[in-house]
Amino acid sequence: MRKIILLLIVIVLLFQNQTFAHSGKPQYNIIIDTDGAIDDFRAISMLLASDEIRVLAITCSQGSLEPISNANKVKSLLSAFYNEGIPLGIGEKTNYPLPEWNKFSEKIIWGNEIENSQNFENSTDLLNRISKNYPSKITLIALGSLKTYADWVKNNPENLQKIDHIIWYNNHEKEKGFNYIIDTASYNFIVKSNIEMDIVSENRNDLICNAEYLNYLKNSSSIYAKQIYKVHHQTAVSEKVNENHLTLWDDLIPLSLSVNLFFITEQRGNLHYVTVDNSIPKTLIYESISTLLASGISTNNRIFSSFPIDTTLYKKEFAEMLKPTIEKFGEIEWKAITMTNEIHGHTGIYSIIGAKMGVRACEYFNVGVNNLNVTTFSGNKPPLSCLNDGIQISTGATIGQGLITISDSLIQIPTVIFEFNNQKVKISLKSEISKQMQADIIFGVKTYGMTEEYWKYIEVLAIKYWCNFDRHEIFDIERV
Repeated sequence: MRKIILLLIVIVLLFQNQTFAHSGKPQYNIIIDTDGAIDDFRAISMLLASDEIRVLAITCSQGSLEPISNANKVKSLLSAFYNEGIPLGIGEKTNYPLPEWNKFSEKIIWGNEIENSQNFENSTDLLNRISKNYPSKITLIALGSLKTYADWVKNNPENLQKIDHIIWYNNHEKEKGFNYIIDTASYNFIVKSNIEMDIVSENRNDLICNAEYLNYLKNSSSIYAKQIYKVHHQTAVSEKVNENHLTLWDDLIPLSLSVNLFFITEQRGNLHYVTVDNSIPKTLIYESISTLLASGISTNNRIFSSFPIDTTLYKKEFAEMLKPTIEKFGEIEWKAITMTNEIHGHTGIYSIIGAKMGVRACEYFNVGVNNLNVTTFSGNKPPLSCLNDGIQISTGATIGQGLITISDSLIQIPTVIFEFNNQKVKISLKSEISKQMQADIIFGVKTYGMTEEYWKYIEVLAIKYWCNFDRHEIFDIERV
């Protein structure tokens, strides 16, 4: 047994060294249904962070919360992660009474404080829209009851052909599971439909979201880990943490997708009962969750094992700015702008803005490179057209791949339309930022003319923008 555990540790260490930011072709294309419990919050954060997973939509059903309240909490979480482009839907209210922990669930603030909405797309309509022309089969994640997915299949039985399989969390004693009890009819319908389904259960008593677990997240630079740590230090939640009341339940679903060697599967027909291997140390599980959460902020590389951030490899002016800039804006943006400058041929203003915009667009849809179709309105004449280079390198939407279109229409304020899975968003540089940049450029032309000194001035200006312009603050984002 000792040898087996050591082997598992080695494998996990290899897993940790090979996690990257959202890759071009994820292993799983998923839709999540949540009932709004706090373990759902953690599981959704993990699923959004995972390199191997693409979240196409999130639907909100009744369980710990009513659907509207549930959806607004998820909306606030997506805002905190800058993943606002992931569509949300709500299911129908049910007659099953809200549980005793409903008031506790209502108190928890999942993400940013935003204005609550009453207008969300119906879950069945959303599932129909998202899956309509999607090129891959979809894995359905159920963190609550199976009602949302049962209703979708009932709406159109042909939807069965779009499903790869379902992964559902429930108690290992089925009849005692809250997710089963609140809608047994939907469970029975899904089983009779012969859909392949993994039923993930927590079968141990030591996997607790407690201070020990949270210490693994405490010093993480991952936005996902930070949010979990922050939420579990809210007063109401912290009390439950100190009481060892919060078990890792739904958290096990994303973990099973990323490190399935930690789990044992027993097959009975189309159902697969998935539980954690009792021989796996809980500390190894905590460490693996921390690593999974960090994968969403690491660079996705084709040639490099890791993108170089050793200051000795950079010229002095860039070495000095490397660490503080990465701390502010992350390695993904650093890589995008560094590669843009190398390929563009100089450290340019508009190319840097393009790289920041492209990173923001990928973040918005929570996708990796080579997934967006892009239309720019910057023309083919510098300096405005330099934006196109930053866009291509940061998103992978290159001319060679046919993913970028340079519109004949010219807009003086940097403006780009990004599209993913038939959803479009227009991102524009804020007018005050654009005016500031134009004024800075005019000053340079008047002061230096088109001399060597002018280009030195532009590089200093570009570095200033690189270090100071926050991609979350300098753009206007509008759904098209």
